[in-house]
Amino acid sequence: QDLEEIQAASTFEGLRHIAFRILRRMSQPVGMVCGPITTGGGTVEENLAALAKGIDEQIQDGKNIFIQLFFEAAMHKIKNTPYYRDGNHLLETFYQPLFEAGLIKTLYFLPNWQSSDGATWEHAQALRLGMEIAYL
Repeated sequence: QDLEEIQAASTFEGLRHIAFRILRRMSQPVGMVCGPITTGGGTVEENLAALAKGIDEQIQDGKNIFIQLFFEAAMHKIKNTPYYRDGNHLLETFYQPLFEAGLIKTLYFLPNWQSSDGATWEHAQALRLGMEIAYL
């Protein structure tokens, strides 16, 4: 059901609602892996593969990880609509409320995270909110 709703979503608020539902079902503490996707070098495909590998490694290490990859195709689709505003629209509308709710406790940063606009923003939010930060 979650995947069907993600595919049907037309706004970041809609995606965020689904993410909240998923996070509330997860055992705490929950972490999220951060790194380059669309900025920071490499192709989107390479970056998504590196992110997936980092997520898999953390899960294999026994950590509860929120897998934002399930939202990527829908986010890309939404970015190509009149709804989307440039800048930090995605970050501030989708991720910021999730972080501020305290449902994600730890952010795990892939190597080269500093090259990514989004991961740099996520790092700043982690510092602002006192979230745990781990460098992979």
